Formats: sequence, structure tokens, C-alpha cells
Amino acid sequence: MLQFSEVTVTMNGVLSVLYAVIGVMIIVVLYHVLFIVVDLRKMMRRLEDTTSQIEAILLKPLAIIDEAFTWVVEHVGHMKKKKKKSKDEKAFDVETLS
Repeated sequence: MLQFSEVTVTMNGVLSVLYAVIGVMIIVVLYHVLFIVVDLRKMMRRLEDTTSQIEAILLKPLAIIDEAFTWVVEHVGHMKKKKKKSKDEKAFDVETLS
């Protein structure tokens, strides 16, 4: 127990004041954490929107390239089949003439 100009300070009183100060500090920290979490949610939502837009921008040219590649492969395949048929027909014609 300490005596300061007509004020008596006990350990229980100091401990009670410290508990009150810690309680107020915890409330302030939780208040700030709440705002941080809300801001992070907004940022993540914006990041998700931006990511989906970038993904769409990157996938469009890839889809076009895929379509073009498929078209080229199909036409090359058709050309090879036509060449084989024309060679087979010529060989068949030659056999019938001889």
C-alpha cells in the first residue's frame, strides 16, 4: 500500500485499473481488426474481378489460335485424303488401260 498526498494506492486498485486499460485496448484492437477485415474483403473482391478480366483477355486469343489450328489440321487432312484418292484413281485408271 502506497500513500500519495491523501490518495491511497493498493495493489488491487492498480490491478483493477490495469485490467480496465487492457480491456479498452482489446476493444480498440478488435475495432481496428474489423475494419481491416472489411477492407481486405473489398480488396479481394476487386482482385477477383481483375483476375477474371485478365483471364478472359488471355483466353480469347488462345481460343482463336485453337480454332485456327483445328481448322488448319482439318484442311490439311482433307487435302491429304484428296491427294491419296487422286493418286489411287490415277493408278486405277492406269491399270484399267493396260
